[in-house]
Amino acid sequence: MTMMALTPRTLAGSLALTLALLASGCTTTVTDPVGAPQPEAGGPGPQPNAAQSSQGSAAPDDLGQRSRDGGYWPASVQLGEHPELGPVVLDGQGFTLYRFDRDNAAPSQSNCTESCLTRWLPVLVNEKVKFKDLDPSRLGAAARPDGTQQVTVGGWPAYRFVDDRVPGQISGQGADGLWFVVAPDGGKAAAPIGQNGESSPR
Repeated sequence: MTMMALTPRTLAGSLALTLALLASGCTTTVTDPVGAPQPEAGGPGPQPNAAQSSQGSAAPDDLGQRSRDGGYWPASVQLGEHPELGPVVLDGQGFTLYRFDRDNAAPSQSNCTESCLTRWLPVLVNEKVKFKDLDPSRLGAAARPDGTQQVTVGGWPAYRFVDDRVPGQISGQGADGLWFVVAPDGGKAAAPIGQNGESSPR
């Protein structure tokens, strides 16, 4: 995949989203964590340490541990508002999360493996998914090949893009025609319907 350069447009959008998140911090609601399915006893895969798996009350968190396949903890997600795409899902640091068209949502399954994982980092969960201002019925987790559990939104596995350098950046949007910013319902985030009645398909 070709590296995507930062542009004034993407940086401006990132700054606007970051400011929106800061402004909304006084009114956001933290909800009880959502449970995630647990692997069978003795199953493969690393687990976060006690601090990372504790049931804290809010995002944000840091990257924490990394799994063998490149995924990262924490399992912390929150609602964001992008100036171009409207409502989006962010991780605990405010970085944009994406979905992959080659994955499955019913049942949830990630098909991003091997070289794909060098640029797209699975968002992992231990026992609970911590979240802010999102519908818990849309959140879940799916098993990955290494035994870890990946956060899902509307059934779609969630990822962070390594070329997003600042919170709110969306440099992975539309990459390879397969990667899209994930909306709170699991669909593809799209610009609000304009006067012509059109918006991007989900």
